[in-house]
Amino acid sequence: MIEKILIVSDSHGESHLVRQAIDRERPDMLVHLGDITADACGVENWLTEAKGEPVPAVFLRGNCDNPARKGLREQAVFTVNEHRFFCAHGHLLGVNWGLQKLVYAALEEECDIALFGHTHVPCDEEWMGVRILNPGSIARPRGGSVRGYLVMTFDGEGEYTVERKAL
Repeated sequence: MIEKILIVSDSHGESHLVRQAIDRERPDMLVHLGDITADACGVENWLTEAKGEPVPAVFLRGNCDNPARKGLREQAVFTVNEHRFFCAHGHLLGVNWGLQKLVYAALEEECDIALFGHTHVPCDEEWMGVRILNPGSIARPRGGSVRGYLVMTFDGEGEYTVERKAL
């Protein structure tokens, strides 16, 4: 069972900040919501070093990421501990102008959690039964927020809590 997911976004080439979060949290899974603009393989290696074993990781393509970079996806849908996740950077869903398209995309995939980045502003809301989360930017925060990330922790029954942590 995955007990802890580290959720980061918008590192913009400052992968050392992602490494700090990995070293601090030692997660069972990582989700990077885009604008990594660096080598995702290096981040995967840090995850393995931190846990001493391979750790699942999802890397999404942001608007600042090279379209030719391998290993980055436009969207991801997966299940962890009976919760279904919809993940996107958000720029293609117009998250700067509202969360409706993100919520509808999550509902179409029968997801109860939607993760996005792009705005550099943290978000924790619920719409139509979908928990919508944005960690803000780990490197370049906006809107009065500080650099940070999210930690999603699961208990033995699959229930979860979410905490935003400053870096």
